[in-house]
Amino acid sequence: MPTEYIRHFGMSETPFARNHDPRWLYLSSQHKEAIIKARWTIEEHGGLALIRGDVGHGKSFLIEYLMTTWPNQFGWKCAKLQNTGTISTPKALLTEVLSAFGLEPANTVREMATNLESWLLSQCYEDNKTIVLFVDEAQSVGSRALPVLRDLLNLETREQILMQIVLSAQLNIDKKLMHFPALQSRIASVSTLEPLSAEETDAMLLHRFRRAGCIDPIHLCPFETMHAIYLHSGGVPRDILVVAEAAMKEAFLRDNWQLLPEHVEQAVKDMAGRKPKLAKAA
Repeated sequence: MPTEYIRHFGMSETPFARNHDPRWLYLSSQHKEAIIKARWTIEEHGGLALIRGDVGHGKSFLIEYLMTTWPNQFGWKCAKLQNTGTISTPKALLTEVLSAFGLEPANTVREMATNLESWLLSQCYEDNKTIVLFVDEAQSVGSRALPVLRDLLNLETREQILMQIVLSAQLNIDKKLMHFPALQSRIASVSTLEPLSAEETDAMLLHRFRRAGCIDPIHLCPFETMHAIYLHSGGVPRDILVVAEAAMKEAFLRDNWQLLPEHVEQAVKDMAGRKPKLAKAA
């Protein structure tokens, strides 16, 4: 059941959900471009696509969206590496890859690599499946383990690479990849998620309010209020939600039926210790 401030504004659920339910995802033009580039890479069996962006820009959400939609749209078999921050050795990485696809790990790196290659060949020739591995927070993979991704891309037939890989990472991945030129050279496409524009921030908020059951989202949150949210969030999706949610609580506590710019200003002041990145003046 939604909390009282959500019900006060006529919605059936919070529009500020932090989960990765695909219906909450607003696809901006740059998100769509990242999807197209990654899809082309996979369809052409190019091997490796990179999606990068700063903290809070929606990389993980986008990966979860693709994990849900691509198997249904194209029949691809998709899996995601878990716990990338704990992957520090080749054995740890291969163990996670095998587990992600429901395969049993083995005692040695060589045995795991052999088992994985055999499985990939069977998927390719017997089942005609495209295999896609997502690596979220790829910058956290240990330096000893990272070259294994290149080795996975070397598993190929004359016609195609057996495993397609989509890396999602923070911007510092570029510095890390400089130390691994063999892996860097295998990147077939690169997309960078930037902060949303003022117009995209409006569209994201309206999308969220409508999904939550708001009948008239522009009355609830007028354009001048959305612009204030944009200015105080810098267009960063995660910060947009934080600022908008705080403003809605502020409006409720003041017994208002609309979110107004003064609610945004007060909410930002009350978020002690939080210094959102201000948007550049237009």
